[in-house]
Amino acid sequence: MSKLIDVAAVCGMVMERGEEDPREALRQFSEAAEQLKGTGVDLVVTCETMMMNQKAGTGEAPEHPGELLEAFRTFARENHCTVAGAARTVTAEGPRQSIVYYGPEGQQLGIYHKVFPTPPAMAAGTVPGEDAVVVETPAGRLGGVLCYDLNFDELRDRYTALAPDVLCFSSYFHGGPVMANWAMRTRSFLAGAIKDRGSEIYDPLGRRLNAATFCGRIARARINLDRFVFHGDHNAELMPGIMRKY
Repeated sequence: MSKLIDVAAVCGMVMERGEEDPREALRQFSEAAEQLKGTGVDLVVTCETMMMNQKAGTGEAPEHPGELLEAFRTFARENHCTVAGAARTVTAEGPRQSIVYYGPEGQQLGIYHKVFPTPPAMAAGTVPGEDAVVVETPAGRLGGVLCYDLNFDELRDRYTALAPDVLCFSSYFHGGPVMANWAMRTRSFLAGAIKDRGSEIYDPLGRRLNAATFCGRIARARINLDRFVFHGDHNAELMPGIMRKY
């Protein structure tokens, strides 16, 4: 049975010298939210640049959302969708870099903490997450990946075992062919919300479905979560029968 969802991955824009106004991240999210409002989007993935004005060691407590997390939560509720919102958070264990998931009623569905912060981030007090996390949402089983995480095959392999529907990749850097590798190896879709109009969406075979452009900084795609990847050898002759049935 098909399960079609509409996915949007929002780029973030950051000046070369980091000269942004303190409210720049919220302004950019508000602009994207206005473009997405009422369009039937089911899943919105935000860029790691949403943390641009949150210093290492600071953040918002997920149980008491501040202005940024509240903006994610409000959009999810008003548009009856799921938001994977990137933000620095403060937890009992210490400050984290996180993706917080909000559902169609504005409820928090789960949270992923970056397992591999950069060495400078850890030196500044950022606490690493413990493991890969898959969150059950109306937009499918979602896994979180934050920027530097993409360099570590052991995290990718953990996600392969957890079998997410969509990997929500939120990043300052463009992962290039590594994004396609993660999608193909985990057999999941990957929605990459990336700095400087680099957002892209991949299917479970590592094929790019859509990308942001200089004409618009939101990559969108309609995907079917009811999918199956199988080896073609000795199965090709079965395809005509499968197509007739389905």
